Amino acid sequence: MEQNISFNGTTGVNNDTERRIQFPLYFRIISAIEIPVMILTLVALCALIKSQRSAPVFVIHLILSDFIQIICKLMITSELIREVDAIFPILSVAHFYSMMVGLYFMACVAFERYLLVSHPIWYKFHHSLKVSCVISVIVWFVPLIFVGLAVCLQDFKPLPLSIGYLIPYPIIILCFVGTCHGLSHAISLTSLKRKLILGRLFLVLLTYTFLILPYVITSSIEEIFPKLKDSLPEVFYFLSDLLFLNPIADCLLYLFMRPDAGDLMKSVCCCCRTDTHQNSTHSRDEHSRDSRATFACCVSVQNPASHSQTACSSV
Repeated sequence: MEQNISFNGTTGVNNDTERRIQFPLYFRIISAIEIPVMILTLVALCALIKSQRSAPVFVIHLILSDFIQIICKLMITSELIREVDAIFPILSVAHFYSMMVGLYFMACVAFERYLLVSHPIWYKFHHSLKVSCVISVIVWFVPLIFVGLAVCLQDFKPLPLSIGYLIPYPIIILCFVGTCHGLSHAISLTSLKRKLILGRLFLVLLTYTFLILPYVITSSIEEIFPKLKDSLPEVFYFLSDLLFLNPIADCLLYLFMRPDAGDLMKSVCCCCRTDTHQNSTHSRDEHSRDSRATFACCVSVQNPASHSQTACSSV
């Protein structure tokens, strides 16, 4: 008999979960793709810090939290772990804890971009690798408060966890709005740098809104109304499947952290413009050829006598 992994880390018997655990093919295929991508992204981000071109410390910790999520989920779905009942709830709590840590690092990425645009002088003199590492250590300990409250408040477990998951979302939205407002007044930044900054924030906001927030909301509703999942099981399964795509979206942040990200965007734009120019030139050439052919036909129709004289002279 299998056990159910719920939003608050508790276990219970559920036939639907039995079916999901017995066939974890989808998650294992996604994990086989995500784990190599995350390892390569971590190596590339560490190389950026070594070269001192930038300090993507928050993105590194974000991908580390995603890596912990995948490892915990793989262990939960394995046959050996399912036979040990004591490890099961621990892995469940570790999985949701790492997910909460990732959300707070997403908020840190958004807040860092906001400071860079809205308060560039303060950011220049106070931002350093040491400060980023200290903030990262604090972020790893903050979710423990909500996990501890969930363990202590047995009758209200979903409440502190839901609050912990939802706190980063308004921070990300406010940072996105503030960054957009700051970019409108930033004269020193080029249009390409503005696109890179907004692209990074937009990716963070998009990931949270469409991959994480629906799962958090439905999981909270499931704890309050347990019978709702029995009536709409496919919706809950679909939203949990979307959650597994979050690490891939987080790895895309590396593209915006690259020092040559601007060159990449320029090359893509140039390729698009070249293709458009070639297509327009090709269409203009075809149109001119058609126009010349039409003009020749009209001339031959209007001067049939000259055509016949030319034909006779040639003979």
